[in-house]
Amino acid sequence: MESHNIEKLLDGYFEGATTLKEEQELRAYFTSDHVAPHLEEYTSMFTAFSVASKETYDAPIVLPQKQRSTSIYRFAASAAAAVIVGLVLWTQSTQVDASISTNYENEELAILKTKQALGMMSQMINQSTTQLEVVQEFDKASSTLFK
Repeated sequence: MESHNIEKLLDGYFEGATTLKEEQELRAYFTSDHVAPHLEEYTSMFTAFSVASKETYDAPIVLPQKQRSTSIYRFAASAAAAVIVGLVLWTQSTQVDASISTNYENEELAILKTKQALGMMSQMINQSTTQLEVVQEFDKASSTLFK
């Protein structure tokens, strides 16, 4: 019965669903002399884990200090990039304003051109909605077929 419990713990161990206490039970079982013959293949793995857990590293760990000069260069580079982006956006906005500012000398002509453009847009929208009616009819027909 104990090997059946160990097999369940092994399944949970390989799925990553065991607790630390259950893993200690597995280590204790596989490092003992009472391992079931069909589970002996796991003995070397858990023995290696037990040996590795006892290893320590005693040398002091020295972390490198951050250099202050690199942060100044990063700040300067990001500020320069922001200035360049700002200049590009400012020149683009002035060019767009210049191209938009074409005024009609005759206000009536401007109103007629606007009405003409809106009329063309209205016709295009009406044509596209009539095409949608065909799609709706197809949708109705297909829904009755596939019920």
